[in-house]
Amino acid sequence: MLNNFKDFKIPRYEQVRWHIQTLLTESKWDENTPLPTEQEFADKYKVSVGTVRKAVEKLVEEGILIKQQGKGTFLKRPDFESSLLRFFKFRDKDAGYGTPTGVIKKIMVIDGIADINKKLNIGKNKALIYIERMRMVEDKVLLSEKIWLPKSRYEAFATLDPEDFENLLYPFYYKKCGQFVSSAVETLFFITDYKDPYLGNSEQESLVKVCRVAKNLEGEPIEYRESYGLAEKFSYEINII
Repeated sequence: MLNNFKDFKIPRYEQVRWHIQTLLTESKWDENTPLPTEQEFADKYKVSVGTVRKAVEKLVEEGILIKQQGKGTFLKRPDFESSLLRFFKFRDKDAGYGTPTGVIKKIMVIDGIADINKKLNIGKNKALIYIERMRMVEDKVLLSEKIWLPKSRYEAFATLDPEDFENLLYPFYYKKCGQFVSSAVETLFFITDYKDPYLGNSEQESLVKVCRVAKNLEGEPIEYRESYGLAEKFSYEINII
C-alpha cells in the first residue's frame, strides 16, 4: 500500500498519515464513525503500531482527527459557527449570548467572477453557486453573508430552493455534496460607504467585513464567504495566559 512512496525518502509515519488522510477524503468518512484501530491500520499498511500511532497523533495535532476516551479516533469537524460569534454578539433575554439562525435569502447559478474564481483556485470562466444568507438572533439581523461555491463541487445545489437548506451550512455541504470543510483562513476589515440590504445600515455607518476562504482536507479552497456586521456590534476579546 505504501509502494507509491518507494522512490521518495519520506518517513513511514508520514506515508501512513498521507494514506489515512486520503482515506478520509475519498471515502467521505462520517465524523460519527470511529476510524479503524491502530492495530488494524498497522496490519493494513504492514507497519508497526508505533508508526501508525505517530501518524495519527500528527493528524490530531493538525486538527483533522480527535481522540475520544473509550470510543476511538474520529474525524474532527472544526466549530466554525463559533468563529464569527467571537466578534459579533447580541445579548439574549437571559443576558447570555444568543445562537444565530441562518436564513437563506437567495441562491443561484452565476457565471464565473475572475477575482472570486481565483480565490477558489478554479478557472476564471467556471460557473459558481451564489448564496445570500442572513444570520439572525431574536428577529434581528446579526450578519449578512455572501457565499460563492464552485458549481463543479456543488452540483446538487443548482436545483435547491432557499427553504431546502439547513441552519448549519458546513454539515449540509457534506451531507448533500460530500464537501467537508476542514480549515479556513479569515481576514477582517472595517469598511464604510457600503449599504447592505439585510443589515439596513446607512452608508455613513461603519461595518466589519470578514472574508473567509474555507478549505477541505486536502487544503483546496471550496468556499469563499464575505460576512458583514455593524461595527457597533463588534467586540474583540482574547485571554492571554
